[in-house]
Amino acid sequence: MNYLGEENVRYSGQIPYLGIDEIAQKAEELLNECWDGCFPINIEAICDYLGIAVVPVRGLSEEVGAEAYLAVDFKTIYVDLAGYKKESARYRFSVAHELGHYVLHQVYYPCELGSLEEWQCLVSNLNYVEFQANYFAGSLLAPEEELIAALNAEFEGSFVRNCWSKEHKEFSDTLSKLRKSFKISKQVLSRRMRDLMPGAEKFDEVAIELRR
Repeated sequence: MNYLGEENVRYSGQIPYLGIDEIAQKAEELLNECWDGCFPINIEAICDYLGIAVVPVRGLSEEVGAEAYLAVDFKTIYVDLAGYKKESARYRFSVAHELGHYVLHQVYYPCELGSLEEWQCLVSNLNYVEFQANYFAGSLLAPEEELIAALNAEFEGSFVRNCWSKEHKEFSDTLSKLRKSFKISKQVLSRRMRDLMPGAEKFDEVAIELRR
């Protein structure tokens, strides 16, 4: 798939709003192209497939205030060395977030900008752009069908029906097992559960539990 759009057109106007279904579909399309079906999803293999180099930099988070950023040429994702060495859930999400910018926003990158600082200035007030990249990252690392199936399997066939039936420790251990399987953080699992499971308004206690 050509993620640049027709004839690699560049666009210097405002980045459009995207619905969550459209964002999730983009993530699913990418997974259909290059995912081997194994968990946790190999985020670096996806970068390799797209021809994007992942380059660790010592002290990056202190220098630029971010765990990762996508270079202006869209060919390199620079990541903080400490997270890279640990292959932490935060590191994986940061890379997936930058892939979200690559897939969703590359065609809209203003060709007249030539530096990271100019790009950051452009999008600094566009919170929805960051939301789009975050939602893409969650969809990429914890795809809807697979996550719901895993939740239901761990809760006797229905998470919604049985999530309150487990004792505190068993409940915590089950969610921890799922997080390790997908190699995602508590925050990502909480957000995905609220986004995808019916009756999301009932999950405040689940979200609190995930933050313990």
